[in-house]
Amino acid sequence: MLALLTVLSTGCGSVVTLELPAADGIGTDVPPAPARSVVYDAEGHELAVLHAAAHEPAALADLPAHLVDAVLTAEDNRFYDHRGIDARAIARAAIANHGAGHAQQGGSTITQQLVKLRTMPGADRTAATKLQEAVHARELERQRSKAKILADYLNTVYFGEGAYGISAAAWTYFRRAPEDLEVHQSALLAAIIRAPEAFGPRHDPEAARTRRDDVLRRMAAAGHLSAQQRDRAVAAPIEVSGREGAPAATEPHFVDLVVRTLLADPGFGATEADRAARLRAGGLHIHTTLDQDLQALARASLLRHLPEADGPDGAIAIVEPASGEILAAVGNRTYEQLQFDLATQARRQPGSTFKAFVLTTAIADGWHADDLVDGSQGVVTTAHGGWDVRNYDRRSYGDVTLAGATRASVNTAYARLGVELGADRIAGTARAMGVRSTLPSDEPQIALGGGRVSVTPLDLAAAYGTLANGGTHVPTSPIRRVLDRDGRTVWQPDRSPRPVLSSYVAEQTSAVLREVVTNGTGVAAHVSGWQIAGKTGTTSDNADAWFVGYTPNLSAAVWIGHAEGRIPLRDVRGVAEVTGGTLPARIFADTVTEALRDQQPPVPTGRVADPER
Repeated sequence: MLALLTVLSTGCGSVVTLELPAADGIGTDVPPAPARSVVYDAEGHELAVLHAAAHEPAALADLPAHLVDAVLTAEDNRFYDHRGIDARAIARAAIANHGAGHAQQGGSTITQQLVKLRTMPGADRTAATKLQEAVHARELERQRSKAKILADYLNTVYFGEGAYGISAAAWTYFRRAPEDLEVHQSALLAAIIRAPEAFGPRHDPEAARTRRDDVLRRMAAAGHLSAQQRDRAVAAPIEVSGREGAPAATEPHFVDLVVRTLLADPGFGATEADRAARLRAGGLHIHTTLDQDLQALARASLLRHLPEADGPDGAIAIVEPASGEILAAVGNRTYEQLQFDLATQARRQPGSTFKAFVLTTAIADGWHADDLVDGSQGVVTTAHGGWDVRNYDRRSYGDVTLAGATRASVNTAYARLGVELGADRIAGTARAMGVRSTLPSDEPQIALGGGRVSVTPLDLAAAYGTLANGGTHVPTSPIRRVLDRDGRTVWQPDRSPRPVLSSYVAEQTSAVLREVVTNGTGVAAHVSGWQIAGKTGTTSDNADAWFVGYTPNLSAAVWIGHAEGRIPLRDVRGVAEVTGGTLPARIFADTVTEALRDQQPPVPTGRVADPER
């Protein structure tokens, strides 16, 4: 029987589907229902219960021909010509892999894949296991018809996002039965099989499109599609459905993050399919880092400043710098309104918040807060030609100190400094400090958080947390540990501290960023009694506004924008033009003021002396 993973939200009985598998054996008997796994918040309170919800196997006769053709084209175009092992495919794969210098193609037939899925999941790919797989494949071909093998394969194979089998996959991605799939949808599902993590349409839409279109062209070349059908399918956009929803009070976005984290970590299983199967097996106790009180504070602050259903979207991510624990991650939309997680999945241009990485790189390179930078308006010379840079206020600052350029967020000064330091070094600093999103290493615009730079609120909260932690980065995770039914720890995140900056560089950078809040663009983020360090950010088209700030015990990133596109943030809640220093800074201050109400501020510090001066 096929399945999706379902979350029963404790206390309200509502349901969130998170798509994980139920698995059959090599035979046809339906296995007993697995034990449920439980997700807990940081205090040990039940947050969600995970269990399998049934999807009936699909009958081969009910499936559209284009779906079967797509799968055979993608995975085994000689399926009806071999007897379990395809010598031609093995030779072709060997030649391709030798030429590429790594495993680029596979030579396994559908029959071999079925044997591995049913009888050898997670087995090491040794010569012995490959031989065993081949022997079983030949035996299976003697025992069963091609139609039975193909049907079993389609009802067993993993399609990513926890979906095992074509019925679960069709529902997971398109909210329809497999017999109702269109040609381009069938080709996309077939394209995913080879590498669900790499070709998943939610993870990488462009890679999914490239792989889907390749399948469609091969189908046409084999005579399964006409040229007109191929072209119409290639022109279809990559569109997948969101997951089913439940009220946001049950924190389904955070539970989604927990499941995604486990599905992505090789330490939880060798492949994504193995990891999904382990989650589906149940009996796990998943202890998370979620502070529900802080989550509620953050949500309330967002809704207080962004209450309109048709207004801008917003999100906050909060981490504890010393532990890497994700304490809160929340948006202003319920799960029913938007299943996409704005706090951990929405990649947007960060604007001037990226100047913190330029500043850090400069100080590590020997710059000082009172060194002068050219902040005049005009063209900045780069290796790619002239770059016309303008300051947000259209002022020409002339020579300005590094601290002054940071307080006033002077684009021209930072553009010139960024060109001098190099985009690759700035990207390297951001990655070392905790930005996990892919960054361009050859664009000067990275200095201003523009161009192809796109990050999540969690990226920025994690990276700024490295400054809060004195230059030591601790990898972030929403999970503390996973226990089995006997209480034994079976998985923990890697939280090994990684010193990436000297304490001097971290403190000097923080001292300058504190001035942004005391008398710069971030004054609205001030929290009484606390020294807040932070940076505002606003994109050039006013579509994204940010404030990222920190104290020694928490780092938080606030983003405001429109999830559906780049829409200028104008006339929002009495603010004519939203910038990072307006609503995002206020939301940060509101949230952090309440979060730190019962805590004692550290002893105030200013700029520190350069040990080499």
